[in-house]
Amino acid sequence: MALSPAINSVLRADHYSSLNLGQEYHFEKTDCDSFFANTPLWLARNDWSALAEISIICQTRTGNTLTGKFRVDYIYQDDEQAAVTALFIRMYAGISEDYIYLLSSKAEYQQAQHNGELTRDSLAEEGFIHASPKHQLSRIANKYHTTTIEPLVMVVDKSRITNEVKWEPATGGLYPHIYGPLNMDAVIRTVPIALSASGNFDIKNI
Repeated sequence: MALSPAINSVLRADHYSSLNLGQEYHFEKTDCDSFFANTPLWLARNDWSALAEISIICQTRTGNTLTGKFRVDYIYQDDEQAAVTALFIRMYAGISEDYIYLLSSKAEYQQAQHNGELTRDSLAEEGFIHASPKHQLSRIANKYHTTTIEPLVMVVDKSRITNEVKWEPATGGLYPHIYGPLNMDAVIRTVPIALSASGNFDIKNI
C-alpha cells in the first residue's frame, strides 16, 4: 500500500486536552507509519479537528507500536482552527480507510442483493445512507441494532461505490455518508454479529 500523507504528516489523538507553545509531549500510536522527522507536522483530534503544528523530537518503533515526543510549534484557535479543520476533512477524511461498514439485518441485505442496490429511508429524509468506520461499529450496533433480527455487518469496498461518499461530523467523530443508493457489488463480504452474554455487541475481527 502506498504511504498515505494523512497518516505520515498528521498525528491524531484525543487526549491532549490543553497544549502549551514550545512544550514537549509524549505520543504512542499503534499500526502507524513513522512520521517525517525535521519537518513541520500537524496535531489533530481523531475527528480531524486541527489543534497545532508540531515537530517530532524523537520516535522509536517496537513491533507495531510507535512511541516518541513532539514539540508544539504553533497552536490553532478560532477561525483559523475552523479553516484548517475544514481543510483536513476535505483532503484527508477517509483516506486511510479502504473499507466502510453498514449494519443491517440478513433480510435487508438479501433484499438489497436481489435489487442490486441498497436504499434506506434516510436517503429521502437526509439525502444519504449512514455508514460507519470500523471503530464505531460496536457503538452504533449497541445504539440501534440490539433488536435487529439476524444482524450483520456489510464490508464495503470504498473504491467500488458508484455514488459520492462524504466523511461528515456526527456523534463521536466523522462518518461516511453515501449520497445515493449503495450498489451491492461494492459489498465484498458480510459478517454475522451477535450479542454477547452481557447483552451488548463487541464487534471485532471484521
